[in-house]
Amino acid sequence: MNKIINICFSESAEGSFKHAISTKILQGNQEVIFFLDDLSQGSIKDGINIEKRINWYNTFMRENQFKPVVDYDIDDLKENYSTFHGEISKVDASDILYLWYGSSREFCGMLYALDILKDRNLDIYLINVKDTVIKRKKIEFKAMSTGEIIPENIEKYAAAKRKLNLNEYRELLDKWELLKKDNSILRVIKDGKLESVDENYFDIDILKYTPKEFRNLIRTIGDVLGKSEERISDEYIFWRIKELIKTGKIEHNGKFEVIGMKIKITEEGLKYLDSDKDAMRIWEEDRKESEEEEEIRNKYRQQGIMKERIDMAKKLKDVLDDKTIAEKTGLSIEQVKSLEENYGL
Repeated sequence: MNKIINICFSESAEGSFKHAISTKILQGNQEVIFFLDDLSQGSIKDGINIEKRINWYNTFMRENQFKPVVDYDIDDLKENYSTFHGEISKVDASDILYLWYGSSREFCGMLYALDILKDRNLDIYLINVKDTVIKRKKIEFKAMSTGEIIPENIEKYAAAKRKLNLNEYRELLDKWELLKKDNSILRVIKDGKLESVDENYFDIDILKYTPKEFRNLIRTIGDVLGKSEERISDEYIFWRIKELIKTGKIEHNGKFEVIGMKIKITEEGLKYLDSDKDAMRIWEEDRKESEEEEEIRNKYRQQGIMKERIDMAKKLKDVLDDKTIAEKTGLSIEQVKSLEENYGL
């Protein structure tokens, strides 16, 4: 029986496949190979060189004063490059390869894998997880990356596999060559196509979710990651926030780190955001919603304060006169007197 080798491009995806294989959710002779490096970020000019990739990560993390918690370190990266190439070299003509992708990270990883395999005569299938919608009762779910798939649904996504023909293989390799020639550090999927973009590509999204009053940095990060259709690492967003602070579009308060630091958009940031009318509309809607939420919170806060004052006044009613009670509780004399009518005191 032919062996099915699932090739994926994130640790979360690898975890799902390993679980599905070990628990027999995936039937038959199946394995998983995964590639760790996120090739959608950092320079890939002139090809993938592990030392250049490590140098870029070192520079990126060193400049990123936010010191984010990353999923892996440089040693993990080196080890995975070695393991990945070793496992790929063992693939033979009898194996069936499923290459899984959805996000720009996975798309880039897939192109890298296809480049490595280009001189081999292999049976390759591509599975774009965005092509499948999972329906359960009235809820529809569309994964944006392979890592978002639960093990129980892997077979449903695999049903959408399509065989890679020679013409498409050549087109994908040509695309990879063009991307490697670009002097870009960021690649995203736009209208279904993988493209090199400017490093400030996500700046509008960051500003769009940064309020005019100081708010915890994590809230903005969460909004950008959660509401963007493009999957991007939190480390990259941290770095762009730092750059926006440098250029005066965002102001920060507190120690310059992820936990505890607060940020707000500046007038310069609003001018920049206004260049994108849709983004500005979303920012204004969020601001209005935040003001309404704050108004509701203040209302309940005032109600709580008033209740505390009334409770105190009730306790003092038998021992102090109305004027003294009013002074001690902050109620007016009329409010103190009305306690007799409202509560029979």
